[in-house]
Amino acid sequence: SFDRACEMCKRSGFDAIDYNLEFLYPLEHGVYAASDEEFEEHFYNVRKTAEKYDLEIGQTHGRSETYDPIDQSRREWSHKVTEKDLKATALLGAPSCVVHFINSTRWGKQPPEVMRNASNEMYQNVIPYAEKYKVNIALETFGAARIYGDRIRDFFADHNEYLMQYNKLDTQYKTMCVDTGHTHEAESFWVIPPEEYIRILGKDVTLLHLHDNSGHWDDHLLPGTGTIKWEAVFDALDDIGYQGNYNCELSLRYYGNCLEDYLHFVGRYMRKFVDNHGRP
Repeated sequence: SFDRACEMCKRSGFDAIDYNLEFLYPLEHGVYAASDEEFEEHFYNVRKTAEKYDLEIGQTHGRSETYDPIDQSRREWSHKVTEKDLKATALLGAPSCVVHFINSTRWGKQPPEVMRNASNEMYQNVIPYAEKYKVNIALETFGAARIYGDRIRDFFADHNEYLMQYNKLDTQYKTMCVDTGHTHEAESFWVIPPEEYIRILGKDVTLLHLHDNSGHWDDHLLPGTGTIKWEAVFDALDDIGYQGNYNCELSLRYYGNCLEDYLHFVGRYMRKFVDNHGRP
């Protein structure tokens, strides 16, 4: 239950959580298909549960499946579900919701203008909801994509494309999320490393997804167990005056009945890791 998850997080030493809307709420049934009153009551109860354990809901995670290059109904679905995601974010008291770029895994190798125009159309369609609910659309840095077994650079992994799209969003309700694992994974395609990415994006970075990998796969490993240069990452965060949460995005699927023990370890480990700015 969510109550139990909050209890485990608090006992493990965490101060905030990233509430993942992506996996919990299908649009077709359940809470997202319920009445406005039921929708609002549900997320009110989620918020009160987090508050009971003195946990901040620092961000929410919207859909990773966004616009489709062919299926118009999928575009309409994405539009509707993102509206629900942003409303839920406001009800939870979180300042920002991650709304992913269109991704090259679904779109394939398209001309740059196709990717730019489709992504911009998607974001422009949801800006009114961000402004209605007064929550930020958070653009997350991307990594590699997989197409028929081939690994390629995701189009929006490039910092120039990222910034071009971000700057097109004509709203005050926008922010940046640096995913260290994604950015590091894309270095094999000559994308700049996370620390340089952070410096280029600058003060608009208010969210983090901290995790590690070997540079070839999005493993979501514990920071310090892959090949990211964490001292450089923390130095870059200091340089831009980062004031947000140090949010981890780790894979927990391997731990089964040992999950609580692992969370307790991660809580203590990450507290020291952050306090020491990625240094041993």
